[in-house]
Amino acid sequence: MATSTPSSAPFGPVPFEDVVVIDHNELATDQRPTTEAADLATMVSSLPTKIELNLPIRLSLYHGFWLAEHHVPAAIALQRRFVPRPDDVIVASLPKCGTTWLIALAFAVMSRRAHPPDADADGHPLRRLNPHQCVPFLEGLFARGQEAKLDALPSPRLINTHMPLAMLPTTTTTRGGGCKIVYVCREPKDMVVSMWHYTKRLMPTVSFAETFESYCDGGKIYGPFWDHIIGYWRSDSVLFLRYEELLRDPAENVRKLARFIGMPFSMAEDQAGVVDAIVELCSLDKMRGFEGNRTGYVDLQGRIPRETLFRKGVVGDWVNHMTPEMVRRMDDIVADKFRGTGLAFK
Repeated sequence: MATSTPSSAPFGPVPFEDVVVIDHNELATDQRPTTEAADLATMVSSLPTKIELNLPIRLSLYHGFWLAEHHVPAAIALQRRFVPRPDDVIVASLPKCGTTWLIALAFAVMSRRAHPPDADADGHPLRRLNPHQCVPFLEGLFARGQEAKLDALPSPRLINTHMPLAMLPTTTTTRGGGCKIVYVCREPKDMVVSMWHYTKRLMPTVSFAETFESYCDGGKIYGPFWDHIIGYWRSDSVLFLRYEELLRDPAENVRKLARFIGMPFSMAEDQAGVVDAIVELCSLDKMRGFEGNRTGYVDLQGRIPRETLFRKGVVGDWVNHMTPEMVRRMDDIVADKFRGTGLAFK
């Protein structure tokens, strides 16, 4: 269970990869008490299931969302045992909506005093580690029963999740006591294209048409995508960002992010070019060139080659993949599902 960080701990965030925890009492998912494990297994086995098209995993329909089967117990554990600290920052999103870029930006913003963004080649964690090695994946930790590693992080903690807001404990958005949540969304058609490119390395035979259909029927992982987005959009406690706006003006959105998390840039920092240095450090071209992003794998929804996390990063790539019929169908779904919310995609 996440508790207040010890006073002797260093100031966070620190790269998650560098945190070493030896906890002999830590329970892996399959080592939980027999009765609890049996009850969870029975509950999960009773849920509707299907195979995720783009990933070699089984999905379960839990409380209206398609989650990886092994993340259903994680969702339950999150709701029961995750206690957010007031200065926690959670970056949330659907997959392939700018997650890697945003967690890199957030890490660079929050750690800028310990790790200046213009430090030399060995002086900044993002120059040697993939962003996902710097920031813990919340449901992954709870799925493996590794909450102790989350506890070991000094405050303020920076955490990443793809979970719908409904799967997080209500204390995360409690006014005055909850943490800070930053959500990034992306034009749905570009999200579909990006997901297909991202995962076809694992399932090369899956066609774009199959991926498209999975999104349209609401059956994609963490979907339906419209309910996921709307859940965060309607929360007054969430900083809601758009991927397209991040691309258009990254510096101003970095300033907005810093203000929201309570670490605004001083006038001296701005004049010294700290914001621009963070944007440059986390730019697609720069990140793509770091060794930690060119080789190896990240363990998110399966082992994903790190190089696949940095593709085009552009707006409007859907025009190169979708037929006019596909475009009309997706636009009609979006218009219907988001009607009356005040959220629209151009």
